[in-house]
Amino acid sequence: MSVSDSVRVKTIAYEPFPQIEYQNRVDRARQLMRQFAFDALLVTSEHNLRYFVGEISTTPHQTTRPRFLLIPSSGDVVGIIPMGMDEFYKETTWIKNCFTWPSPNPKDEGVSTLIKAFVDLLPERAKIGTELGAESRLGMPAGDFLRVTEAIKPRVFIDASDAIFTPLRMIKSPAEIGRIRTVCGIVSEAFDNLPARLRVGMTEREACRIFELECFSRGAEKTPKIQGVSGRGGYTRPYGVPSDKVLSGGDLLFLDAGCLFDFYWSDFDRHFAFGTPDPHTQDAYQIVWEATEAGIAAVQPGIPICEIWTAMSNVLNSPRNRGKPTTIGRMGHSMGLWMPELPSVQPDDKTILKPGMIINVEPSTTYPSYFDSSPKLMVHEEVVVVTEAGAQLLTSRAPRTIPVIT
Repeated sequence: MSVSDSVRVKTIAYEPFPQIEYQNRVDRARQLMRQFAFDALLVTSEHNLRYFVGEISTTPHQTTRPRFLLIPSSGDVVGIIPMGMDEFYKETTWIKNCFTWPSPNPKDEGVSTLIKAFVDLLPERAKIGTELGAESRLGMPAGDFLRVTEAIKPRVFIDASDAIFTPLRMIKSPAEIGRIRTVCGIVSEAFDNLPARLRVGMTEREACRIFELECFSRGAEKTPKIQGVSGRGGYTRPYGVPSDKVLSGGDLLFLDAGCLFDFYWSDFDRHFAFGTPDPHTQDAYQIVWEATEAGIAAVQPGIPICEIWTAMSNVLNSPRNRGKPTTIGRMGHSMGLWMPELPSVQPDDKTILKPGMIINVEPSTTYPSYFDSSPKLMVHEEVVVVTEAGAQLLTSRAPRTIPVIT
């Protein structure tokens, strides 16, 4: 029997982003460039290339054949890419003007070409913004970047993460929100249908593979982050590759799902009890569910994101919680082309919420095991988009009580 005979795999049609979407992104970048006195932006990282170019290759971030984009304050946007990639760009993206070099060439992987582009296209004392700040990465070796930095003096590189890249990507367009809504809907359906597929006696790996198949069959394109951990009376950490541990009575299975649709992420979790859950686990689940409700209700445009933290913290610090809030460091974040993205739901993050922002509401608590009083962890996560009216849920809400597998 072929795979197509035994499994129905759904593909969801979508229109590529129109060129005006990318032009709007460049225009917004140039507005910020003028505000902060940048003469150009050098874009090197996988997710920023996708953001500005619509890069459709499945492997844009490579140790060989790196790719760069130069956005001057005016004039043509220029691709600086290996030979052969220029034809790919011209056929599949809106970028038509390219500088190229023969690749792979480890001794000069685009370095001379970058230098020539800067010298030919930018003023002698140009300020070039690039990805040097918080939660950013250069898509080139540090040594190559230093060689370019030295060769183009008195032109200088300046961090543009806080000034340009982060605020740009923080506000999603309706088309981007549509992608995230789609993938969150796919994963929500997979979670909602999973209890009927699980059984006592299977392993963590089996449960996670079944869940991945549920996601693929509903239209997910990739499942790069499927984390599954379990334990009797609860789990101790939210991270980990699923193991061959057999799921038996008294176990709680935590599944955290990061899936992709057109390179946009989902990220949220669900819990499954194998046999009737113990009272401590039930109570922890309930208090964190209520904290999630408070976090969602707190989402309003115009407030600092730290107020979401406060709303959830107030629930977790109530006398009804036999445990205490965790020290994970935050209770949520944003996401889009990467997971996670800034801002974070932290007590000291004053980022003002605006319509179009994606917020992952993610409270957590520790609590004592019913069986031996050892510390256990409970994490919930939902995804919302900020609207003019408040939070709009993009995930199907977790059930108020833990689904039981018998």
